[in-house]
Amino acid sequence: MRLKALLVDDEVHILNNLSKVLPWADMGFEIIGLARSGVDALEMAVLHQPDLILSDIRMPVMDGITLVKKIREQGLTCEMLLLSGYQEFEYARTALRYGVRDYICKPINYMELEQTVRDIARQIGEQQKKQDTEQRLQEVASRVNETYLLHALLGIEQEPGNALREEEDTADEERYGVLLVDLEGYAHQSMMWTIRERKAWNLRLTTVLKDMLAPLMREYTVLQVREGEWCVVFNNSVAKGEMTRAGIEPVYERLQSIAGEKEGMITRMCVEHNLFSLHELGSVYQRMQQMLILSRPEQWYVDVCAAQMNTDEREAGSLPDAGEPQWLWIEQIGSGLRGGNQELLVQVMSELKSYVGHLNEGRVGRMEKVLHYLLIHLLREMRELHMLSGEQEEMIWLRLQDSLSLKELLSLMMSLIEQSKESLMGKKSSERLMMAAQSYIQQHLGKDFGIEDIADYLGISCSYFCLLFKNYFGETFVEHLTRQRIEAAKSLLGGSDKSITHIGSVVGYQERRYFTKVFQKYTGMTPSEYRLKESSAI
Repeated sequence: MRLKALLVDDEVHILNNLSKVLPWADMGFEIIGLARSGVDALEMAVLHQPDLILSDIRMPVMDGITLVKKIREQGLTCEMLLLSGYQEFEYARTALRYGVRDYICKPINYMELEQTVRDIARQIGEQQKKQDTEQRLQEVASRVNETYLLHALLGIEQEPGNALREEEDTADEERYGVLLVDLEGYAHQSMMWTIRERKAWNLRLTTVLKDMLAPLMREYTVLQVREGEWCVVFNNSVAKGEMTRAGIEPVYERLQSIAGEKEGMITRMCVEHNLFSLHELGSVYQRMQQMLILSRPEQWYVDVCAAQMNTDEREAGSLPDAGEPQWLWIEQIGSGLRGGNQELLVQVMSELKSYVGHLNEGRVGRMEKVLHYLLIHLLREMRELHMLSGEQEEMIWLRLQDSLSLKELLSLMMSLIEQSKESLMGKKSSERLMMAAQSYIQQHLGKDFGIEDIADYLGISCSYFCLLFKNYFGETFVEHLTRQRIEAAKSLLGGSDKSITHIGSVVGYQERRYFTKVFQKYTGMTPSEYRLKESSAI
């Protein structure tokens, strides 16, 4: 990409010479404007954000020194070269104070000026490469951090080399609190949505959640654990007072205003203020799920600290024992389905039957509620892995609307697990790999990742991944990823008032001009034109 230069001089012949005599293209520049006054130059600079401004000092209305000062007041960090027919020390000193690169006297020695511009171009290029490298390193670190936190929440054992911190038992080990956000009713309401609609909806909620939490927290990570469920992991820089019911209510209201667009969908939140190590996050997340499952549906805010079990509650059976196996089954069902582990699914079936068969009469009501949740969890997982048709899922939801006994719930659970086993037997390993790839793409849509990243995640070579991907999806990885990102961008442009630059970054394009180019190639119109078209259609 070429650097941008703005040339400024009130003498038209000098301005023409500057634009034509120097080999700007050869030096890596494009001239984005010729200005004959400081006022015009300032306007062009704010609009085009040049990398270099070459300006005369003595000009009417606004001279070069004033221009430099105004440029810096606007926060622009471009390089500045000043030209003058006066060899005045005070001008040079003032210019240097505002970060001017050089002070060149007239008549202009064009060979000397060319060399100066080439030096500046080289230094800008080196600085940009350094910034790009630092940005990529930050993005890689962010991806590693998100993956590590997600694995910690799900209780997945980490590779030793992936640890975020080398000393795990030191007194200053990073500790985290958790906010769990769940859309109750999402699985049912989204049953007939297309994959595109579900992705767009979840991306919209993820973006809103990140934006709404920014005033409350300095450092936090929003992780989408599954469709319709997010965990916000924050460190000890977040004060407890900021995560109270009153503090977080604006976030809830904004999310619920979107969730409320779909009848029967309710936003619920559970907050754990206490701070835990990474190794404890799995049990924390599991406990928070329990709290939401067994709390009243109308209770949108659950504070784990305030709802800690006391002896009377435990004896009365109003809240679950964290050691009971049903909470492990949630994790095992997901692991068995995604990993194609039929033996693990058989084990869950056996343990479920045995557990229900030995229940005391006083615990039946609570187990009905837990089984109901397990069924919803199983439906979510089977849908994401394309193990159910829309008609099959609709029939199950219709059954769940009836008041089912414990025996009927268990029977329905067994039939679904059996169906998932048959589905796994019918799927080749390559299909399971591509379903995992599709899930990875959905979760990392706004990140900078490529074939090597996803192939490494799947544990296969890049060439084998490309072959499987093309055979399964009928398009290349790049074509598929671009289409997914542009479709997500279209949804955000139509349903959000965020800037085009912001929306581009959300779907993985950090540079607005490149985002616009790709979007226009895909849709035939610019993002601005598309947004105008969508708004006029409402």
